[in-house]
Amino acid sequence: MFADKEFLTMPETLLVAVAGILVVIAELALITVLILGISKIMRSIESKLTDNNSEEPETGSTPAAAVVPAPVPAAAPAAPAVSYGTANGIQLIDVDEPTAAVVMALVSNQSGIPLERLAFRLIKGITELVDVDERTAATIMAIVSNESGIPLNRLNFKSIKKVEE
Repeated sequence: MFADKEFLTMPETLLVAVAGILVVIAELALITVLILGISKIMRSIESKLTDNNSEEPETGSTPAAAVVPAPVPAAAPAAPAVSYGTANGIQLIDVDEPTAAVVMALVSNQSGIPLERLAFRLIKGITELVDVDERTAATIMAIVSNESGIPLNRLNFKSIKKVEE
C-alpha cells in the first residue's frame, strides 16, 4: 500500500503505527490463550496422574515388600525430625507437622491475616540453639534481617550460640 511512496504523510504514519500496535496486541492475546490452554491441559494430566497414584488397591492385599527402617544404635544422638514435604505442599525441614501448624497459627495471629489468606511454601527449623532461648533467637534473627536489609525468608541460620564475654 505504501511501498511505492518515498515519504509518508502524518495520517499515513499514524495508520502504520496503529496497525503495528494492533498486531502486537493480537499476538500477545494469542500467546495468552495458548499459555492458558497448555496450563489447563497440564493441570488435567497432573490431576489424573495424582488420582491414579493415590487410589489404593481394592483387593485389600498387603504390598509385596514393606520398607522397615533400620534400628538406630543406642549410642547415636537423636536427630531432629526432618521431612521434605506434606500433603498440602508446604516443605518442612527440621520441623514436625504439629510445630509447623503452631508456627502458621502464630504468624496468622500476630500479622492479623486470616490463615486461609496466607501461603506458606517452606518452614525450616533452626538446627541448634546453644544457651539461647527461642524468643532471644527470634529477636536476633529479626535484628540481623533488619540491619542487613535481607528479608528473613532469604536468611538461613544454622545455629545460634551464646558467647560468654
